Amino acid sequence: MTETLRGLYTIPPGIPFVDALADGLLKQSDGSPEMLSTFRVLLPTRRACRNLREAFLRLSNGKPLLLPRMQPLGDIDEDELSLTLSGYENIPDFFELPPGLPPLKRQVLLARLIMKARDLHHNPDQAFALAHELGRFIDQIYIENLDMADLQNLVPDSLSEHWQITLDFLKILSENWPAILAENGVIDAADRRNRLLRILTKHWQKHPPQTPVIAAGSTGSIPATAALLKTIATLPQGCVILPGLDNAMDQESWDALEPTHPQATMKDLLKRLETERKNVAPWPHKKQDEQNEMRLWLTREMMRPADTVDQWKDLQLNEQDRDRLNRSLNNIQRYDCDTVQEEANLIACLMRETLEHDARTAALITPDRRLARRVAMACRRWDITVDDSAGQALSDTAVGSFIRLTAQTVLSGLKPATLLSLLKHRHFCFEKNRRLIEDFEISVLRGPMPAKGFEGLRTTLAKNEKIDGPTRQMIASFINRLDDALSPLMALMEDTHKQNFATLLDAHITLVESLSETTGGVLWQGEDGEQAALFLAELKDQAPLFPPMTSHNYLTVISRLMAGIAVRPAYGSHPRLFILGQLEARLTQADLLIMAGLNEGTWPPEAPADPWMSRPMRKEFKLPAPERTIGQTAHDFVQGFCAQNVVMTRSRRVDGTPAVPARWLQRLDTVLQAAGFDPQDLQKHPYLHYARMLDETDDFCPVERPQPRPPVEKRPRELYVTAIEKWMRDPYSIYARYVLGLRKLDNVEEDSDAATRGTLIHETLQEFITANPDTTPENAADILCNIAKEKLGERLETDPSWTYWWPRFERLANWFADHEKQWRQDTRPQTIKTEISGKVALPGPAGSFVLGAKADRIDQRTDGTAAIIDYKTGTVPGKKAVIAGLSPQMPLEGSILKAGGFAGLGSVKTIGYLGFWQLTGASDPGLPQPLKIDDLNQLCADAREGLEQLIALFDDPDTPYYSLPHFDRAPPAQWQDYAHLARVQEWAALDEGEDASG
Repeated sequence: MTETLRGLYTIPPGIPFVDALADGLLKQSDGSPEMLSTFRVLLPTRRACRNLREAFLRLSNGKPLLLPRMQPLGDIDEDELSLTLSGYENIPDFFELPPGLPPLKRQVLLARLIMKARDLHHNPDQAFALAHELGRFIDQIYIENLDMADLQNLVPDSLSEHWQITLDFLKILSENWPAILAENGVIDAADRRNRLLRILTKHWQKHPPQTPVIAAGSTGSIPATAALLKTIATLPQGCVILPGLDNAMDQESWDALEPTHPQATMKDLLKRLETERKNVAPWPHKKQDEQNEMRLWLTREMMRPADTVDQWKDLQLNEQDRDRLNRSLNNIQRYDCDTVQEEANLIACLMRETLEHDARTAALITPDRRLARRVAMACRRWDITVDDSAGQALSDTAVGSFIRLTAQTVLSGLKPATLLSLLKHRHFCFEKNRRLIEDFEISVLRGPMPAKGFEGLRTTLAKNEKIDGPTRQMIASFINRLDDALSPLMALMEDTHKQNFATLLDAHITLVESLSETTGGVLWQGEDGEQAALFLAELKDQAPLFPPMTSHNYLTVISRLMAGIAVRPAYGSHPRLFILGQLEARLTQADLLIMAGLNEGTWPPEAPADPWMSRPMRKEFKLPAPERTIGQTAHDFVQGFCAQNVVMTRSRRVDGTPAVPARWLQRLDTVLQAAGFDPQDLQKHPYLHYARMLDETDDFCPVERPQPRPPVEKRPRELYVTAIEKWMRDPYSIYARYVLGLRKLDNVEEDSDAATRGTLIHETLQEFITANPDTTPENAADILCNIAKEKLGERLETDPSWTYWWPRFERLANWFADHEKQWRQDTRPQTIKTEISGKVALPGPAGSFVLGAKADRIDQRTDGTAAIIDYKTGTVPGKKAVIAGLSPQMPLEGSILKAGGFAGLGSVKTIGYLGFWQLTGASDPGLPQPLKIDDLNQLCADAREGLEQLIALFDDPDTPYYSLPHFDRAPPAQWQDYAHLARVQEWAALDEGEDASG
């Protein structure tokens, strides 16, 4: 190897790093494949090693090569290291090195330590969350090559009380943690990595390798890595290649660098290497083109430290440089999208366009994992599968969610929504009869929530009278089988005392496997299945270390642990499209580089808040400033910005909240303006328009208001009075219900809403009046309350909504008792009829039409007239609506009574009272609202006549069942059960306020 390889080098941004590195190594090997195989190349990540292999393949045009040994810097191959040290004095240091502490075991041990801390009372969930953060803090200490014992040297007197308490808490690290590690015969993984690096560094210092060693692409942010880089740079055949060191920056700016500057990490590394910029030579590669030179100049200006930004006011370019910069800007695009989804669609459009060109590649770089998932989903529009290299949390995968759902279902006491989610999960194979599960859902899980446990399900099933015998038996058998499977874990979780973690885990795993029928191991297949199996196996190994905990804590702990495990695809990624995080994207190159999510708080991120130390404490302890993270992401931004073809995207609003552009975009606009360019020129590209046009169409055919005209023989010939108002206000609902036979399903875990409470009040009053037809007892209010309590049963204690509403019912009971005593003074004994049904046949062109009714209450008064009463727990129809015939229920009930349609009241022909009794239990518990009209009997006759006209209208086959023919008369929202079927939201906006005729 030539002497020029020894020392420090840099590859500037904009030059494809791995291609330049591979090209230089091939030149240094003088075309000898044997010599190239003796090189050892240390790179930052495993992905960087793969990228370098692909670079060699590109340079050799696909011909086979003997490649150098490539190894990630942070992942020392211990087998190779042992062979390297064999026969040397450093070998005892290596073999005496304790094993690394597994991450899960460390979290468990730290959680136990936290729970034992004095004056702190943490439950397991809080302890595991703190243990995770404490583990990251420990790693920081090792990364910065600090000693936990120095925590005791921090002076607490100058700190606020809060930080003094935190400092006392951190004593568990300086005082207890080393002893725990020694007791287990292990050391922290970060500590072990540092020790391995130090052993290798020490060995190479004493025994320099006789073959070339190249460390490339590392920023040396870890002191142990920086020490190794320093050693490599001094080896006879060693060199260090830095990524993107700016040798052209003016000295004033270099001296004024802040931690948020992209060169700050490089400056710190040079300090550790005890050298200066002038000693870093450019790596031999092809000459930079003018585009790259001007792009570097632009990044240097836009990233100026605060102390030198005043030079922007004197920023002037000659004509030649202006032309060069203008050409450099041609390959930069910027898009400010309205929403995150629009940003994802734009990126997917750009990636799809890349595939139109043979062999071209595109890489999306973003720290926003939600945006990455949106882009992956948007690409599926073209059947393109792109995997996010950052992976997915195990808890969010199909297997992870199934594991959580099994425990959640048991812990919730078989809460319908949770149970239904489990039954419909794709891994639930306990019952393969999906129709049976649907019957179980409709008959048991929908409607008012059953009582807890399997007895609640059985009771609800028994009360459902709409199920036929065979279906009932199948559902009952299914409930019994579920009971047998879930009962072991349920028995443990119903115990509110702390349980042994291993016992809970074993019962949970047994349940998971029984519900998924994993005899063939199907659940544990695939990336998520394999990762889940490894996780549970490790959890079982460490289970004896877990503290006893309640079932709620158990579920929270395993969910938290699964959330910290990433599941990455083993294969199947697209060969030319990539979605990368910032770390994975380092040393990655592509023909099109898309940097997305460029908003403050995302890229760059917020400076992380340290829960353990204040800024003065961190400085005294010699931890780096939190802003260093921003400097590292700034370095990533500069590396990407200098690529050949760059697209930068951001969203103006994120989750409905206005977002602020990344500071670098704002600085870019400022520099371009100072140089005489319009920043808006970067946004004059068509791809955002293309993305928006993907969902646009020239053939716009809005859906029209539905107007079905079924044959007359298919139209309903019998309706109740409660449906007549819907028939007038929304005929389509009658069509959907009685012609199509569609009925709205009950909601899952239906709340005790107004309709349910109204049913309870009606049933309670009916039972009271039936039991007391003659007189009103003195303790009538108590009797009413006892009847309601009996009907509610356990729900009064278990359902919070009923508990909240009960005082209203008590007020209502007292009001009704008093009002009933006064009302009965004008009512004949034995003549009160409740929930009485009646019907009458009306003539129509297509034949007889039957009008039915079920009156809440009909009383015969002392003057021989009838009083029809309707209990209302909600809104009472207005007098004008009743007179106009828009709310005809009460007058139509009167017409049925006058026609003798109510059995047992045939002799009563005169209506003396039509009234609504509003029963709310509010400040005015009850309010009688009689219809004060001079001639109630004529009102009833007019209502019948109007109905006959309506019948005749719809007996005409040309009359359609319009949806909401008059918006000003539309029924309340709770009546519009078929609005989605009628697609009201689609045509109503285009209706221009014109109502349908008819």
